[in-house]
Amino acid sequence: MTKRICIFVALATLLASMGWARGPFYDESVPARSGRKLMRGVTNTLFFWAEIPKEINRDWRNVDPLSGVVTGTGRGVFKGVQRLGAGIYEMVTFPIDVPAKYQPMMYPETPMEDGVDWGGEDYYKSRLTNKLTH
Repeated sequence: MTKRICIFVALATLLASMGWARGPFYDESVPARSGRKLMRGVTNTLFFWAEIPKEINRDWRNVDPLSGVVTGTGRGVFKGVQRLGAGIYEMVTFPIDVPAKYQPMMYPETPMEDGVDWGGEDYYKSRLTNKLTH
């Protein structure tokens, strides 16, 4: 009896893992992209305020401490409001494929990312271009 249960559990695990399998030739599924868009919206809505200290730190290092606090605060508030708006928009429209392929409204996708361009925009632009030209 326990042997049958073990075999059943092993087969169920194997079959369930096939649905999650992804490789370099497989696109991310639509529910996964939609869920990612929803979580990105929630993250951006909850942590939009993190743009303020992030921009202060960036300007503090690049300019000088006094100017960095003043200009960084202004830039952080501006980017924080943008991120809040994008987060609310993405939470409301997560089931809809807008923009194409559920791409992010702003880069980096969340305020916790370092802002290094890893080619995300190029990837989505190439996918959109391929979709429109073929």
